[in-house]
Amino acid sequence: MSETITDVQGIFSSIATKYDKLNAILTLNIDKLWRKKAVKLCNIKENDKVLDLCCGTGKMIELECRAVGESTMVVGLDFNKEMINVGYKKLNKSLRGYKFNLIQGDATELPFEDNSFHCITIAFGLRNVPNKIKAISEMYRVLKPGGKVVCLELSKPKMPVFRNVYNLYFNFVLPVIGYLGTQDKAAYNYLRDSVNDFMTKKQLRHEFENVGFENSGFKSLTCGIASIHYGIKPL
Repeated sequence: MSETITDVQGIFSSIATKYDKLNAILTLNIDKLWRKKAVKLCNIKENDKVLDLCCGTGKMIELECRAVGESTMVVGLDFNKEMINVGYKKLNKSLRGYKFNLIQGDATELPFEDNSFHCITIAFGLRNVPNKIKAISEMYRVLKPGGKVVCLELSKPKMPVFRNVYNLYFNFVLPVIGYLGTQDKAAYNYLRDSVNDFMTKKQLRHEFENVGFENSGFKSLTCGIASIHYGIKPL
């Protein structure tokens, strides 16, 4: 992709306050269900230490805080300060009594010690990381032995007729709706291009295995337009 990190920063800064609303509109609010399925697959237990990478406005963190309970802090990391600021405002209203910490950082240089977390999640963020393999390696490093990584991402459907209809919507209609909602054409052109250029489900599973994750795999969602990838760090 031709976009630099600075370009991507600017894109997310420009849509930070509208990000959640537009995602709900563009996915017919199905993204909420996808996140719930991803967190359920994490099998988070009370008091588990959980990290959410590319946390954005904190949608995954809200679910994860309720899973670990009020006495344990959930950590979120994102490279964009504006998205984090929006996240704090939203979570401070919805998660009173729960503990969370959103920090600005790089998914390829995580500021955590080895074997720190029981579970790591990343939702709709891995495709925005320039060095995806390094990010997966960092997840492996900071995950405890026996811990689980869960990655929720948009993907491409395979059913022929549905795939054609979806491609028409995704490549031509979605950028127009995104522009009408944000007045930022680049933001949703970037979304389209980042998904089209991303690894296939099988390729991502292969990269998980190359890093060292065991029992890796994926679950397709909503006819394949999204998928949950997962792996376990061996004991």
